[in-house]
Amino acid sequence: MYKRIVAKVGTNVLSKDDGSIDASVMAHLAKQVSELKRNGAEVILVTSGAVGVGRALLMQKKGADTVAEKQVFAAVGQIKLMSMYADLFAQEGYLSAQVLATKEDFRDSQHYDNMKSCMENLLRDNVIPIVNENDVVAVAELLFTDNDELAGLIASQIHADALLILTSVDGVIAGNVGDPSATVIAEVDFSDEGSIENIEKHITPEKSEFGRGGMQTKFAIAKKLSREGITTHIVNGKKEGALVAAFGGKAIGTKFLPQKKL
Repeated sequence: MYKRIVAKVGTNVLSKDDGSIDASVMAHLAKQVSELKRNGAEVILVTSGAVGVGRALLMQKKGADTVAEKQVFAAVGQIKLMSMYADLFAQEGYLSAQVLATKEDFRDSQHYDNMKSCMENLLRDNVIPIVNENDVVAVAELLFTDNDELAGLIASQIHADALLILTSVDGVIAGNVGDPSATVIAEVDFSDEGSIENIEKHITPEKSEFGRGGMQTKFAIAKKLSREGITTHIVNGKKEGALVAAFGGKAIGTKFLPQKKL
């Protein structure tokens, strides 16, 4: 369905209840990304999880971590997280590469051009770029809102066809998330102002348990990318085959339609 995509996986998708990383979910994600590659897609993976891996390795309980603690967790966890991804993609026959980013990389034109060139060259050589925020040095003013923001910036940077956000909910819910009668809004057309007003009332400010993000951020990013002609999908990454299903055009999660380019 798409030629070039950015797939973003959130901390809540990758994490077990205790905050440690779920290796089986990572393995399934790697298989899905590899399947997309075999179907001819160029894929950039934006991943969370370094802090969770580091916390587990240092045997620290989840809690309100200080910036200093998060830096240590990220420094310890990033190398293990990337090693896990490298092994999983190697089993599928693909090389992967680590790309760490801060907001400064998108503010400085030379950094921006260098990063874009690196991404293009990795894709050219059939390598899977795996991007994460550089939590070791990213504090306060250098922090992204979350990896959703980072994924959106990269999708714009490389002129992706679509951004696929894997999260822990089924999409934008019309009603309370815990209400079994609540339904998923299947499609959002940003050119329909009346429809957008109706949908916005369902966008809540709550943040995810382990991450910094929420549906408000995802909605804002989808709206921005739509103006650039980029489609966004929000799907439940805990569900088997969700990434492949969204890529294949199946009715899953919430799809934000791109507006026609001027």
